[in-house]
Amino acid sequence: MNIGSLYTVKKWSWSLFPTKETAAAAAEALAAAPSVADAAAVIAVDYWSKQYNCEVTYFSPDSYIVFLEEDTKFKKVLTSTGKLGWVWFDESYNHCFEEVSA
Repeated sequence: MNIGSLYTVKKWSWSLFPTKETAAAAAEALAAAPSVADAAAVIAVDYWSKQYNCEVTYFSPDSYIVFLEEDTKFKKVLTSTGKLGWVWFDESYNHCFEEVSA
């Protein structure tokens, strides 16, 4: 994944956290919990927003994003709808994104 390149989201909905710290806390909590289905994205972001007292949003398949910054397992994301935040991201998820060629 290249920082600054435009990607289209091919798979899954992704929670977008306002800070790297909230993304890390949620990733730690999820490690001990069952996975959440794509259809439950709205419910999941509502839960995380209440849990961490902040606004958690998400982006879905067929949306466009740019990875702006990377710090270990976290990437800062800007979506085509203007949402800005952090996601937990492992390289095993590269298949979920496709770089848009010029």
